[in-house]
Formats: sequence, C-alpha cells, structure tokens
Amino acid sequence: MKKIFAMMMAVMMMLSLAACGEKTQPTEAPTQAPTEAPTEAPTEAPTEAEPEYKSAEELLKLLMDSYNATATEETMLYVCGGNPFNFETTNPEGPGKFVALEDADFDANLGYPTADVAKQDDTASMFNMMNINVFNCYAVHFTNSEDVEPMAEAIKANILNRQWMCGSPEKLVIAKMPGDYLVVVWGVVEFGGIVDPFVASFADAVEGSSIIVEHSFAQ
Repeated sequence: MKKIFAMMMAVMMMLSLAACGEKTQPTEAPTQAPTEAPTEAPTEAPTEAEPEYKSAEELLKLLMDSYNATATEETMLYVCGGNPFNFETTNPEGPGKFVALEDADFDANLGYPTADVAKQDDTASMFNMMNINVFNCYAVHFTNSEDVEPMAEAIKANILNRQWMCGSPEKLVIAKMPGDYLVVVWGVVEFGGIVDPFVASFADAVEGSSIIVEHSFAQ
C-alpha cells in the first residue's frame, strides 16, 4: 500500500515539475506599417496674366481712353488712326489697324524699318489730325518675343535717321507692353505737347508696361 502511495506521489511531483517548466512565449504586438509623410503637390510657376487687349488696335484704344479719362479739354487726345496713305482703312475717330499698301508705308508713316516688316503680324496707329510730327503713336505685335527689345533699338535708330519735314518732333519714347508688344510715341513736348503726360499714363493703363527707350531730339 505504501508502495502504491509512493508511486502516486512521484507521478504527481513529475506532473507539477513539468507544469512549472513550461514558459509562455511573449505575444508580439502587431507590427504597423510605417506611415509615409503626405506628399505636397508640386507648385506651379506663376503665369503671366493675360492682357486686357487682344490686338494692337485694342491696346491703343485702352491707352487713349485711360489718358483721356483724366485729361483736360485742352490736353484731350483727339486722333485719327490707321494708314493715312490708305484712306479706305483710316479711322477718323480714334486708333485704327495699320493696313499697308506696300511695306514702305511702315517706314514712311511709322518710322518702322521696312526690312523688319515680317517680324510683326499686327500694327495699329493713331496720330494728330493735322501733323503727325506733333503726335504720332503706334503699337506693334511681334511673332517672336525675342525680337521685342532688339526691335525697340532698331526702331529708335531708324527714326533718328529720318529727314523731317513740317517740323521735327521733340521726344521719342518706346514702351514694352505685355504680350510681345511695343508702343512707339513721338511728338512735341512744349507748347501743349502731350507726349510726357500720355506716356506717364501707361503705368496705370497697363500693368507690366515699361519704358525701354526715351530720347529727346536736339532742337
């Protein structure tokens, strides 16, 4: 009996030792995939605002209206427009598209070099009804933006080489306008001339305009 009891005690001790020897494996926390930082959308370079005008004629009309809005009756701008050699296309009441009968008209009326006519694709003018040397202005659009500033110098050189009749202008100004345009102005400054105040009004009329040529003629 004692022997049986001793065997039972031995079995129970072995079972208890086995239970104590078992180790529970630690449970691992579920791994979380690394979160990526949100990617920012690429910033686009600011684009130049579209000008209000769609043609050389619209640009001159904008400049004229902006100037006349604050001008006095004595300094108001009254002009004809277009090509005075081409009467069918001349506008007697304001700026007009310059429609040349031949390339030489660009030089004769505007002082624009005949050899460079192909570089422009749209030109409009406005001028004093009695004498273009008192006030003459034109806007020209270029098909290649790289031609704009070099053509300002070419126009200046061509105008300075002119032989003037019916009086000589006193000042020449060339302004660069957004959209690959140049605006060329010449005329008198003294005795009621409006070149200076007209050119000064460009900054308010067209955002981004800049004067790149300003020349006073020797009198």
